[in-house]
Amino acid sequence: MSRLASIKWAPLALCVIGATFVNADTWSSLDNAKGAPVKSVAQAPANSNASQGLSPAASQMLFSEIEILKQEVQYLRSTVEQQGNELNKLKAEQKQRYLDLDRRMSQLSQDKTALISQPVISQGDGQADYDAAFSLMKQRQLDEAAIKFKEFLQTYPKSELAVNGYYWLGQIYYNQGNLEEARKAFTIVVNQYPEHQKTPDSTYKLGVVLHRLGDTVQAKTLLQAVVKQNSESASARFAAKYLKDNFK
Repeated sequence: MSRLASIKWAPLALCVIGATFVNADTWSSLDNAKGAPVKSVAQAPANSNASQGLSPAASQMLFSEIEILKQEVQYLRSTVEQQGNELNKLKAEQKQRYLDLDRRMSQLSQDKTALISQPVISQGDGQADYDAAFSLMKQRQLDEAAIKFKEFLQTYPKSELAVNGYYWLGQIYYNQGNLEEARKAFTIVVNQYPEHQKTPDSTYKLGVVLHRLGDTVQAKTLLQAVVKQNSESASARFAAKYLKDNFK
C-alpha cells in the first residue's frame, strides 16, 4: 500500500510545485509593476536602466530558484516512473503467483486417490525446492537464491516450473552484473519456451543484456521483436523506451 500511495501523491506534488512556481512568478511581476515609478518618455534619462530588466544579482537569484524547481520536478517525475515500474513488477508477480496457485489446485483436484496413495507426488515437480529458492530471492539473498535455483533446475529439468527458474536465475545474474550468465538464462527461456508468458519479458531483458555486452545488432532485433509481437504488454513499452534512449 505504501508504494501505491507514493505513486498516487507524486503527480499531485508535481502540480503543487508547478503552481508555486507560476504564482511566485506572477506575484513577483505584479509587485515590480506596482512599485515602479511611472515616468514619461520625456522624463526618462537617455541612459535609463529600465530597459535592462532585473539587476544581475536578482537575475542570478531567479535563475537559481528556477533551476532548483526544475531539479525537484525532474526528481518527482523520476520517482513516479520508478514506482510505476515497481507497481508493474508487483502486478506481474501477483499474477504469476495466482497462476501457480491455480495450477496446484487443479493438480490436487484431478486425482485425489493418487494423492492419497502417493503423497510425495508434488515433490516430483520440485515445488518445494522452487519455493525455497524464490523465498531467498525475495529476501535479497541473491547468491543463495542463485545456488538453489540451479540445484532445482538440475534436479527437476522437466518441471513445469523450470522456465520460471531460468527466468529468475537470469534476473538474479542481471542484478548482480553477471551479464554473461544472465544472457545464458534468458536465452534458454526465449529459445526453449517461446510461447510461455515470461518469454516477452525475457526477450526484452536479453536485448538489454546483449546491448550492454556490445552486440547492438542482435539487441536491437530482439527489442524490436518485443515491440512488434507484444505491443500491448509492459515489456513492449520498456523495449520501446530502451530503443528510443539507446538507438538513434
